[in-house]
Amino acid sequence: MLVSGSNFLLGILLARQLGVESYGQFALLWLIVLFFSSLQLAYIISPMLTLGSKKSFLVLERYLSVMLYLQVLFSFLLMIGLYAFFEIAPSINEKWNIGDLKIYVIFTTLFFLSQDFLRRYFIIKTNYFKLILIDSIAYLGQLLIIAYFMYMNNLGLNTAFLSISVSFLLSLLIGYMQVSRVSTAIKYKRLIFLKNWKFSKWLVYSAILQWGSGNFFILVGGAILGSWSVGVIRVMQNTMGIFHVLFIALENILPINFAKIYRKNGYKSMMDYFKTQIKYGLIVFSILAVLVYEFAPNIIEFIYGSEYTQYSYLLVGFVGIYLFIYITMLQRYILRTIEMTKMIFISYVVTTTFSFLSSYPLIEYFKIDGILIGMFMIQLIMVGIFYQYIMKNRLKYV
Repeated sequence: MLVSGSNFLLGILLARQLGVESYGQFALLWLIVLFFSSLQLAYIISPMLTLGSKKSFLVLERYLSVMLYLQVLFSFLLMIGLYAFFEIAPSINEKWNIGDLKIYVIFTTLFFLSQDFLRRYFIIKTNYFKLILIDSIAYLGQLLIIAYFMYMNNLGLNTAFLSISVSFLLSLLIGYMQVSRVSTAIKYKRLIFLKNWKFSKWLVYSAILQWGSGNFFILVGGAILGSWSVGVIRVMQNTMGIFHVLFIALENILPINFAKIYRKNGYKSMMDYFKTQIKYGLIVFSILAVLVYEFAPNIIEFIYGSEYTQYSYLLVGFVGIYLFIYITMLQRYILRTIEMTKMIFISYVVTTTFSFLSSYPLIEYFKIDGILIGMFMIQLIMVGIFYQYIMKNRLKYV
């Protein structure tokens, strides 16, 4: 609640203060943060939440110490990779030269991902006080610093990224002081590394493809229509912030619940739990669809101002997109629990291929509506692929 609420307010402040063009540029650069975040989620956080929940207390302490070691290694490689990218990028396309802004983006990405690891660390140890502490420093802190720069009439892209990086660095430093460490042998570290890779290799491949398929329409839209289109799409996504609250909460809870139910009661009980979650989702999204259909222009103008009102109709489409995101999220929990993550990878191969083939004609013909249509089709394709596999192989796991 704290995380998504803060991000929701941050999106409002930046969209209002930076304007649609600069906010679109911020959103494009933030895609870099999201790319590395998806890699971290696939290789480090997902196995930590799923495999860690199956371990006893004593084994868990050793396991989490190794995961901390892997996180530090990942952060080091991240800095090298991002710096190399920003150095090489201008030689490929001069428009990719972002100057001094690259330093802010690199450190924002580093501190954001490291703090996110600590969040999941405290969740799996059920230490919610420490979780709330570091989240308050990071997410409320960024709002306070942003508000300061607004007051000083000095809010731009540089100071926006500076605000985020400073608040997350403070949270990270305080969080690491609360982490317990257990010495582990190199052999054990290697064992966990291989176990993680076996579990998540398809998730890592999928994360790369997911970032491409999910954001390719936005990137192509920015190239064809301009960065303003990215700002508009991001505003619509930010308005759906209530579901970011829901999805983040579910990502921290449901993978563990699916794994525990499957381990204790078997596949059928897990599927019953899945169907129950689907029913809850349909009720919530049906109510929201009616409200958005009636009041979308009023909602957008009240939150972001008249600059974005002409695109408020897109919000109705995003309700449908988020319904299918919710369904695919639940389907992925099933596949991860039965350790069939290869199917997630296959689904992203299909949707990435679809994105590459259809993004240009859809956006060229339908303009900004083409971005919405493409994003909706991606989720619909994924639901169909997951459903077909789960139904085809359900007897194998009973």
